[in-house]
Amino acid sequence: MERSDSRGEPQPAGLGELQAVIGCQQAIHRFYAALDASDMDAVSAAMADDGVWHRQGQALRGPAAVQAALAQRPAGRRTAHLVQNLVVDVIDPGHAQAQFMTLVYRHDADAPLSGAAPLGGPLSISFHRERLVCTKGGVWKFVEKVSERRFAA
Repeated sequence: MERSDSRGEPQPAGLGELQAVIGCQQAIHRFYAALDASDMDAVSAAMADDGVWHRQGQALRGPAAVQAALAQRPAGRRTAHLVQNLVVDVIDPGHAQAQFMTLVYRHDADAPLSGAAPLGGPLSISFHRERLVCTKGGVWKFVEKVSERRFAA
């Protein structure tokens, strides 16, 4: 919700808009922190009931589909998703869209690791477009997650 004055000059965001931007930023960062910590309950709970995550050629609809897909991840997989260039645009008090890039590192082992994983080169850099909705409880959830790889190893 970009505001402008009578001359068309941009105006500062109001408190509600700033709260929405911060809430969306936190939802995105918490999503990837949970994914990298293998907390699949938190990842699936981040989706709106009717939310769709377009992931690896599949449309995962709702938290249960996300949970089922992530249950297939190898137990020895360790990832790091570094979120960069995050921009959130508030559409109205309950809806927002975001775009950002992720730099992803991944290591696959035969079993869960203890300690640091070997550091190889990045797996990918991807561009993300996301739509979010604010629940009645004030929690921002994902309505749609779409990404496209821009660079791949």
